[in-house]
Amino acid sequence: MDIPLILVNGSRPGPRVVLTGGIHGGEFVGTDAAARLGGLLEPEDVSGQVVICPVANPPAVYDGRLGKSPLDGVNINRVFPGDPDGGPTERLAAWLFEHVISGADAYADLHSGGIDETLLDFVGYRLTSDEELDGKTRAMAHAVGYERVLFGRNAQGGNSHAAAARQSIPAILIETGQLGDRDPDRTRTLLDGLYRLLHHLGVIEAPQHVAPVTVQPREWVWTGHVTSRPPACGTRTWSPATR
Repeated sequence: MDIPLILVNGSRPGPRVVLTGGIHGGEFVGTDAAARLGGLLEPEDVSGQVVICPVANPPAVYDGRLGKSPLDGVNINRVFPGDPDGGPTERLAAWLFEHVISGADAYADLHSGGIDETLLDFVGYRLTSDEELDGKTRAMAHAVGYERVLFGRNAQGGNSHAAAARQSIPAILIETGQLGDRDPDRTRTLLDGLYRLLHHLGVIEAPQHVAPVTVQPREWVWTGHVTSRPPACGTRTWSPATR
């Protein structure tokens, strides 16, 4: 399959920053913002290299299968860093991790609420046993400028940002928008956050066109999730939420 990549090689030395969108199908804001950012960044304004992959999982994105690939029914964001000898999705994850994500000085994975998902905007990251790494990652999460910041107590699991954290890469997850929206204002929200992040990392000067941050980040601990099952006919159910 063809994986689209945009490489912006800056005119000055600096960090290698990797951005991925389109890990899941039906999440359009991240893909839109990533592609637009690639067209807006000018090499003379950039220090280092920005690697942008706007559609990291083409089967899921182009065939509209939401979180799972139509090739094998696997959610790629549960199998990172992948397996070069595994099934189609595991091989794709292994290629992305080896050739795109590995070696990054900072990594951000762009998501949104898919067409079947109501979601509040937030930034997520994982804690590790490395205090210096955790400090860099937390600062990245806060630099985006979103009010909600969620952190996991460990870097276990197959999410791309968790696998990157296990490789000592400061990595965050950015969720913007919901229900598969294609609202230009949502894309603008994410673009502003990405400009703030790139400025924080020393890639670009302070952007003058970005909306000022009006909220203080508030951190939440990721504890788990609850699945609500469809009720039987003629019954009423109540399910508590977790926070």
